[in-house]
Amino acid sequence: MLATPFSCPCRSMPPSGTPSHRASGSAFRWFAATYISCRRCNQTAMTMQTRTRKPGSGAGCAAAGAAALFAAFPGAAYGACETQALRTATVAQVMDGQTLRLEDGGGVRLIGALAPEAPRWWKGIKPWPPAERARRALEELIGTSKVELRFAGGEMKRDRHGRFLAQLFVLRGAERIWAQGEMIRRGLAQAYSFRGHRACARDLQAYERQARAGRAGLWRSGKFAVLGAQSVAALSKRRGVFQVVEGKVLSVGRTRKWSFVNFGADWKTDFTVAIRAGDRSRFQGSDLPLDQLAGKRVRVRGWIGRWNGPVIKATHPEQITIVEEPGDADAGNRK
Repeated sequence: MLATPFSCPCRSMPPSGTPSHRASGSAFRWFAATYISCRRCNQTAMTMQTRTRKPGSGAGCAAAGAAALFAAFPGAAYGACETQALRTATVAQVMDGQTLRLEDGGGVRLIGALAPEAPRWWKGIKPWPPAERARRALEELIGTSKVELRFAGGEMKRDRHGRFLAQLFVLRGAERIWAQGEMIRRGLAQAYSFRGHRACARDLQAYERQARAGRAGLWRSGKFAVLGAQSVAALSKRRGVFQVVEGKVLSVGRTRKWSFVNFGADWKTDFTVAIRAGDRSRFQGSDLPLDQLAGKRVRVRGWIGRWNGPVIKATHPEQITIVEEPGDADAGNRK
């Protein structure tokens, strides 16, 4: 545990008048302005934690580390995407970094924030450290507070197991803390989306860019680094793994059944993004028209598959982001 209470200079609330339940320009500018001081604060807190660690106290250290992480940054009232509250609840157990069990027996998945899961090669008796850090951090964030389950209009509310697929807000008095935004901003989870749940994707990706730029949490490890589209061998080894890939689009091809975003001249071996014909309509009229991607540097996210070379199948535009070149803030994390 920390030797002495540690108080961070970061402000805990956005500018007055900023709604806590929807995105706003003022909130985003506030986070950008305070980001550097918060980074330094977090590093100081974690340094104090390391120096006061007791030998052989692995589990206790992980818990104290999670406590230090959230104590160093007082809860911020995040501006989130447009959502509607369904209910409030009490959490009985944090199962992992993205799954909760409620007191009434119901389950909740924090949709949009992908916490680490133990890889197939992990044979340890104890939980995989990145996964355990995420679980303990979420547990510390929620504490004994009530939580609010919120949903974007038109999106599915439950998965096939009956669990709520919710945007989770931790209620602390009049303050609402967006759990997904908090976990991703601190580098404890990655932003992801799928066609049934994408309303909050761009907001969460903005928090992930912030975490990557500061090399927070997961982004200190090469296991979670953004891979270049030309790193075909490395991508091929990550089949079935969620991955962020960045590269310059060489061309966009189209057949009756598929569209292909190509990053190399050899479609038999190079990395490709594939879009089914039935999913093209989601890209039309969006911020990411497929026919305008050639020559642009983009960042793609999804699970790596294999179709000749490595492939990510994209079902919605939020999986692809156009990035600035040069001078992208987190370019140093690309491999």
